[in-house]
Amino acid sequence: MSRERRRKGSTRKRRRSAALSSGRGRSIPTAPVVAAAGVVAVAALIGYLIWQVTNEPLSGLVKAAEVERDPAPDLPGEHVNLPELYADERGPATYRSNGSVPNTAKHVAADVDYEAAGNSNPPAGGPMWSGDCGRDAESSPDVCGPAPWGVFRTPWRPETLNHNMEHGGVVIWYNTADQEIIDDLEDFVEDLFPVVLTPYPDMEDEYVAVTTWGRIDKFPVSEYTRERLEEFNDAHNCHFRPEGMSDC
Repeated sequence: MSRERRRKGSTRKRRRSAALSSGRGRSIPTAPVVAAAGVVAVAALIGYLIWQVTNEPLSGLVKAAEVERDPAPDLPGEHVNLPELYADERGPATYRSNGSVPNTAKHVAADVDYEAAGNSNPPAGGPMWSGDCGRDAESSPDVCGPAPWGVFRTPWRPETLNHNMEHGGVVIWYNTADQEIIDDLEDFVEDLFPVVLTPYPDMEDEYVAVTTWGRIDKFPVSEYTRERLEEFNDAHNCHFRPEGMSDC
C-alpha cells in the first residue's frame, strides 16, 4: 500500500472514530463480517482445488505431446518421430488426439505392423493393445496391455509393451544366446520400476534394445554395458507419463 493510500486510510479511521466518540455514528458488528470473509476464503479454496484436479489431465496431455515431438539430441537414444510416422492427410499425429488429427497411441485389437509405418524394431510407441494381462505371457489373453513390470523369460508382444511405455515405463528387449548378458540384464532389472525385461526373437540376432515412448537405443551385445542401460533409464523412466499413472 502506498504512503498516500495509508494516509487516506488513516484519515477515514480518525473520522470514523471521532463520529463514534461523539455519538453521531453506529458501530458495525464484527462477527458477521468475519464469518462472511471465512465463507469467501473457503469457497475460493474449493474453487482452486477443483480447477487443479480438472486441469491436471490436460497439462499431462500437453506435456506428452511436447515430449513425443522433441528430438532432444542431448538425451540418450534415438528419437522415433511418432507424430510424423502416424500422420495422415489431416496432419501430424499427437498423443490421445481429440479426433481432429491422427492419434499416436491408438488402442487396437489386431496385430500391428510397426515397421510398415516406419517405426523402430522393436517399436518405441504407437498403436497398442489394452486389457488385463494377468501375471505372465504364458497365461495372458491373446490381446492385453500393459504387461506386469519385471523380468520375463517368455516374450511379450510389442503391442502389449507399447502400453507399458505409454504408462511411463522403460522396456528392455534382447535376442541373444549369451547367458552372461542375460544374467546381467535380469540382475539389472530386478529392483527397477517401472521396467520390463523381455526376450524378443523378432530382432536381429545378438542384439539388445531399450525403449521408452518415442526413444530407442539398440546395439549389438558386443557393445553392451550396464552403464549404457542405467543412463537411458535414468533419463527416460517416467519422462513420458501423460495420464499421471501411479506406476510412476
